[in-house]
Amino acid sequence: MNFFTPERIEKTRALVRDGKPFVFDDGDMRTLHFNEQVVQSAMRLSAPDELVIPYTQAMAGFLSMHPAPQHILMIGLGGGSLVKYCYRHFPSARITVLESNADVLALRDQFMIPADDARLHVLHVDAIAHMQKLAVGSVDVIMLDGFDAKGAPAALRSHEFFFNCQFVLAERGVLITNMGDQYDNIVGTVTQGQLVFGAFHHWWFRVTTDNSHVAVAVCAIDDEASAASLRIAALDIAEQSSLELVYPKNLASE
Repeated sequence: MNFFTPERIEKTRALVRDGKPFVFDDGDMRTLHFNEQVVQSAMRLSAPDELVIPYTQAMAGFLSMHPAPQHILMIGLGGGSLVKYCYRHFPSARITVLESNADVLALRDQFMIPADDARLHVLHVDAIAHMQKLAVGSVDVIMLDGFDAKGAPAALRSHEFFFNCQFVLAERGVLITNMGDQYDNIVGTVTQGQLVFGAFHHWWFRVTTDNSHVAVAVCAIDDEASAASLRIAALDIAEQSSLELVYPKNLASE
């Protein structure tokens, strides 16, 4: 579906209000916006658990690098596409979602996100402050998809943030990041991610179908055997998900 036809842009522009999130329905499609230029999340009303936007499909693909997570930490609720996917496909996993925007949380029911229960907890907190309270090695997968009306907050691409991610991830834990298409966010995420996780445990991919970008890092011992096996797994997933490896390019030819 083309989210940016002149008619849709005109209709969504009329709903923009001081950077607050809003919902727009177009037939079977429900979308979340802060403005008329960017779709934050999309859901088919007839299939609310389906992953519609290509970057979410790519992020879900990398969950196979840790196929049986016990604790999934999500930063950014949005329209809950990844929350609903993980809730359905990982019934043994505990899912914690960190969302700082109360207005986004208020739209939860409109995107058919399950209510909190023994497995799912959606918290209205600052992500960095909350992560500092988590125990070392207590998380198997971190899915970072945190954007506001201005884009990706700089704090979520800082050295402190990536250090906190590495600290709370268990051995072979995976950090999967939606970088969008903002240059500053991509450069900051890749630079700090590789500094903290190591160049051979952090990869930058472009989603070829919509020009968004995804980064993947694995918390693992930095040795040749580990790097080789992780490289093969990452590139296999990328091939299945129509992703182009952007950096480090040399991994594709070794």
